[in-house]
Amino acid sequence: MSPRVVDRDQRKREIALAALELFAQNGFEATSISEIAQAAGISKGSIYLYFNSKEDLIFHAVAMWVDQMMEQTGSEAPSDLPPPQRLRSLVHAMVEIFVSDERSVRIAAAIFQLFVTNPRMLEHRDLARELFQDARKAIIDILLDGVAQGIFRPGTAQEAEGIAINLLAYLDGIGLHYYMSRSYFDLMDQVDLYLDHLLRNLTDLSRRPGAQI
Repeated sequence: MSPRVVDRDQRKREIALAALELFAQNGFEATSISEIAQAAGISKGSIYLYFNSKEDLIFHAVAMWVDQMMEQTGSEAPSDLPPPQRLRSLVHAMVEIFVSDERSVRIAAAIFQLFVTNPRMLEHRDLARELFQDARKAIIDILLDGVAQGIFRPGTAQEAEGIAINLLAYLDGIGLHYYMSRSYFDLMDQVDLYLDHLLRNLTDLSRRPGAQI
């Protein structure tokens, strides 16, 4: 009987998914490699055949979480709307998916804590740039489409990446703020307030490139 062929990428995905569930329940630091191995149905030593370290496993698990969120966002945000409505729809989908899953909120909060408390994670200091590149691209594509259609001011093309970075950073902050004080304000109302100001600026065709908001 020939030995079973193991799909390395599939096994890495299975391990990362098992780890992600434990990270969401217990946090990153409190979850051991032994617990992850048990949940994945493999030996502790086998983990290191696929990941160099616990930090490496955390990175892959979080990347998978972000990919899952972006896949779901893409399926819920209509692509046939004018650019301003498409941007709002995309952001709404991101926010709704984030707050509807307590696991997502816990993982996001744990990521921030981990980078503050674990110096080894500095090896992944480009985590945000790598993990959220699909989200940035989705925003940038909408902005450039708006410029091409003459809806967004021309200077938006040069500022597109910066706008995407700022928008995602705002969503990170307002999401965690809401999680800590959710009875204080309506999250979507605050997101729409931000988007109203952003879209007003983007559609102000009288503004000169580089002018201050």
